[in-house]
Amino acid sequence: MERKTAYRMLLFLVLILTAAYTLGLAGLLPFRVSYYITLFMVLLFVILRAGTRGR
Repeated sequence: MERKTAYRMLLFLVLILTAAYTLGLAGLLPFRVSYYITLFMVLLFVILRAGTRGR
């Protein structure tokens, strides 16, 4: 898969997760959902950051 396409799919995923995170903070979803979304986004950031340093 082309890098540009992969980043667009990741952007879509992050936007969906951001909406779910916001609903968790508002109390409409369990806070545990927001906790795991935060962990996933931090992990995603570290992986993407390490990928750009490897180039």
